[in-house]
Amino acid sequence: MLDTPPELIADIEAFQRRWEDRALRDWLQQMPDQFSLSMSETRFGDLPRWRAALAALPSLKAEMIDLDASAITALGPAAEQVLLELETALRGLHPWRKGPFSLFGVDIDTEWRSDFKWDRLSPAIDPLEDRRVLDVGCGSGYHCWRMKGAGAREVIGIDPTPLFVLQFKAIQHYLNIDSVHVLPLALEQLPRS
Repeated sequence: MLDTPPELIADIEAFQRRWEDRALRDWLQQMPDQFSLSMSETRFGDLPRWRAALAALPSLKAEMIDLDASAITALGPAAEQVLLELETALRGLHPWRKGPFSLFGVDIDTEWRSDFKWDRLSPAIDPLEDRRVLDVGCGSGYHCWRMKGAGAREVIGIDPTPLFVLQFKAIQHYLNIDSVHVLPLALEQLPRS
């Protein structure tokens, strides 16, 4: 068995507490090895730099979280020097593809305005209240957060790109919502049942 990447241990622990159906519990046995292969520094030479950026995120407490705004937002008091540290750490995770996000007044400029897509599609989606949702190809998890804001009980995003997983972890560092996950997996790695 391979070592589970440290940034994904909390995900597995959250799943162990919540997943009751048999198919998902069986999948838990495979996850550590899947995650280790997907987050291998041998395969992805930039992983140490991205992990260092994640580790450099300053400690800040969100007093207000908004998952229903165009930008996924966390707000709270922060000294100017701490905001500079936050911005520097977030720049270490460039390029950000899907967003936008705003953390303590630091806006993350993303390549795509995923809020435009959400605004077009959300009226056509069945109500998400109390559902478990899978977002395939989720990038940094923008739509995962929006689905949670729309009432989903649990949202699991998958994307095989380690950078996107660590970008999600940066946002999760401040939002701290344990029923939203982005996992370093491709669709083919999911259980069939």
